[in-house]
Amino acid sequence: MRVIDAFRGDNFFLSNFYPARVLFRGREFPTAEHAFMSAKTTDERSIERIRTAPTPAEAKRIGRSVTLVDDWDRVRFDAMADVLAAKFDDAALARRLAATGGATLIEGNTWHDQVWGSCTCDTHRNFDGGNALGVLLMRERLRHLLFL
Repeated sequence: MRVIDAFRGDNFFLSNFYPARVLFRGREFPTAEHAFMSAKTTDERSIERIRTAPTPAEAKRIGRSVTLVDDWDRVRFDAMADVLAAKFDDAALARRLAATGGATLIEGNTWHDQVWGSCTCDTHRNFDGGNALGVLLMRERLRHLLFL
């Protein structure tokens, strides 16, 4: 079975940091990361700061300091699914996602993220991460494959 375990190079389009216009909750964001970080709060000023952040890394930094919506630990997975659906509304990106076929998608990382991905650092490499982003991407891929 084919595995894509790094969202870099030819597979960078799978990353939330990939520059792709995302229309989410009535606003346009430069990346999925910007959109997802905005979902963490209802504070309009914070959302605008996130939306206009110059990089996805900066949007993430801002998103770490906002007042969270109620029950964020639970609703964040639905929010990510909604962001990915918005990102892959772009036909070219949807075709690229569909072209990954049956490959297992794993957000391999070295920044200790065992929720959204699976960290490959010395401390975590022997423990599978939750890979929620990979799972949601595969679910989004299936949605597009069913409607091709």
